[in-house]
Amino acid sequence: MYIALVLGLLIAAAAFVYEARVVIADGIAEDSAFSILSTTNRVLDDLQDAETGQRGYLLTGSAAYLQPYERGARDVEQALRQLYLSTGADAASMRIVRRIDGLRQTKLAELARTIDLARAGDRTDAIALVQTDEGKREMDKLRADFAQLSELWQARQHQAAADARQRVMFGAGALAAVAIFVGALLAYALAVQRRAFANIRAYSEAMDREAALDSLTGLPNRRRLLAAIDAVAAEPGIETRKVALLYLDVDGFKSVNDVLGHSAGDFFLRRLAKWLSAVVRREDMLARVGGDEFVALLTDYGNDDDLRRLARRLIEQVQAVAQAEYAGRFSIGLSIGIATYPDRVTNIRQLMDVADAAMYVAKRERSAFRFGPVTANDQAYGVSVSK
Repeated sequence: MYIALVLGLLIAAAAFVYEARVVIADGIAEDSAFSILSTTNRVLDDLQDAETGQRGYLLTGSAAYLQPYERGARDVEQALRQLYLSTGADAASMRIVRRIDGLRQTKLAELARTIDLARAGDRTDAIALVQTDEGKREMDKLRADFAQLSELWQARQHQAAADARQRVMFGAGALAAVAIFVGALLAYALAVQRRAFANIRAYSEAMDREAALDSLTGLPNRRRLLAAIDAVAAEPGIETRKVALLYLDVDGFKSVNDVLGHSAGDFFLRRLAKWLSAVVRREDMLARVGGDEFVALLTDYGNDDDLRRLARRLIEQVQAVAQAEYAGRFSIGLSIGIATYPDRVTNIRQLMDVADAAMYVAKRERSAFRFGPVTANDQAYGVSVSK
């Protein structure tokens, strides 16, 4: 029995060390895949920022648009170098990265040509060069290569994560079996089991956090927004604070999907979410609650004039992004409904419904905002309309 116990301990220890090393290797592989995916997104974002700055400069002539262009053109070099270093050991990835590098150089050269023409006073020629769709074709090729590279490393990331989970579960089962036959290993098996349950609980909590985010934009979703409203309502002393909710609906977005397709629409929504987030305060919440609907929750604000200024900035930001992306091709704006507590609603949980109703009144005029609550004849109490 003593010999069997010693052998069991040795076998269990050897098996545990082996599985731990494999799990650690899987974790390293998963972290590497995550890093490469992040760098890939950074390269694409930098190129898109450079293109947005170029278009803004060509359309407006404002030198302010050269800042995102120059920053994107500069940062994409560094991001691409990091991508080379991260994928250097993988032949399949290196082939894709080399194609991306060549297309990136062609794309930046095209952007530089148009900006040089505009600086020299030949803005018409520069815009004509953009209208040849040469830049769009290059970006389409780049997006296809980025998508291929992302798919490759997402598959590897998922494979490493799945292997790690399977090995963790296998290790827990093996240790439980050893504990049944070897009483001396019971305490050890129980400790491993507690660790496994802790990992599962942490994973479950991480999944819950992911479930509270919008998969397209990364913003909080409706579920997380409603939870935040409930949390604010439950805070002590909330009666003495001012809470506002702005319900945002993008006007004219359907035309983007109808003409350019849903991929283009998704891209526009991601860009829009990024720029709208820059307008609201850091302590406020911006959530995506529908296809082209967003909600801003302000847990403390000054007065109605502050809300009017914020609404105007949001409307102007949407129009500026649409102009930069589509150069006036689509009539895109923003309609906003505003509800405030405690002066216009007596229950914080009514903010969503009241702001939603006010938004539909504002939507009749497009790129307008109105305060709720809305009366029976669709007029808003304390109406403010942006022009």
